Amino acid sequence: MTHTDPDLLKENMPGPPLAILAEALFLINLMLLPVIGFVMLMLLWLVHRRHPSPLVRNHLQQTVAVSIKGGFILVGLSVAIFLLGGFDNPWSWVIGVLYFVCLHAALIIFGVMGLNAAILRHPYRYPVLGPRLPD
Repeated sequence: MTHTDPDLLKENMPGPPLAILAEALFLINLMLLPVIGFVMLMLLWLVHRRHPSPLVRNHLQQTVAVSIKGGFILVGLSVAIFLLGGFDNPWSWVIGVLYFVCLHAALIIFGVMGLNAAILRHPYRYPVLGPRLPD
């Protein structure tokens, strides 16, 4: 009797490695190594921003744009909350920490969705912050 079941590891290869790497670096920037992940993502974008694959360019563009915009929004509004409310005001801390945790968690969830799209070879647009996809 011959074995005819397909080898799933060989049959279902994940998407382009550069697209997956871009999304992984986005998540690394948010969760593990904030500055190092961002620098690595920027270097990857500088080297491969004119990649022939539109899918790779899509994931690179989305992750870089959302990393920059999201970083400015996270840091800028956090600083504004504490400057307006004062560091000694407990409500500043409640609002500041709650805001930071909620936005940070949303970016992580969107990053996981982007990684999933890269693995499945689909283009992805980050909600609200991501650049528009070409028609």
